[in-house]
Amino acid sequence: MSDKKFPINRMNKFYDESDFSLENDMAREFLEGDLNIVVVLFQVDKIETEKSGDDLYGEVAGDKVKFFPPKELSVRIVLEQAGNEVYSEGSVRYQDYGNLTFTIFTDHLKELGADISYGDYIGYADSEDNIKYFTVTNDGRINSDNAHTRVGYKSYYRTVNCTTADPDEFKPFY
Repeated sequence: MSDKKFPINRMNKFYDESDFSLENDMAREFLEGDLNIVVVLFQVDKIETEKSGDDLYGEVAGDKVKFFPPKELSVRIVLEQAGNEVYSEGSVRYQDYGNLTFTIFTDHLKELGADISYGDYIGYADSEDNIKYFTVTNDGRINSDNAHTRVGYKSYYRTVNCTTADPDEFKPFY
């Protein structure tokens, strides 16, 4: 990515950086201050993890995956309804959590020095004595569509999609 900056001059007659900053600050105050919904990001350290991979196929066993220190993220979540699944036709049924989708301000990630990537893990406490873990399936990096921008000016948040993590796949380290 280039270090060159391109000024965004569209809509300057009606909307500019000061308007964007004011609206962004108010929205963040609501989400981070009023709602106060927190998830924990377990960001995979891809460089250190690759070093512990299999020489032939580059695969990494679950217990060899390396992580950066966990970080708490302020988000707005949607937890889908639990699903009643079946392993195979006529087999044992089980119920599991639905998918997790959350939105997060890009400025919040920058301030924390964090990023979310495909394959990272997210912890969400659904009660005082239970944390459910999810795997990131869409990191929301491409966020320049109309829904993720303020009046087409520029993007300010990401939508991240997650699916339930297999308990044998991810074992938190705290």
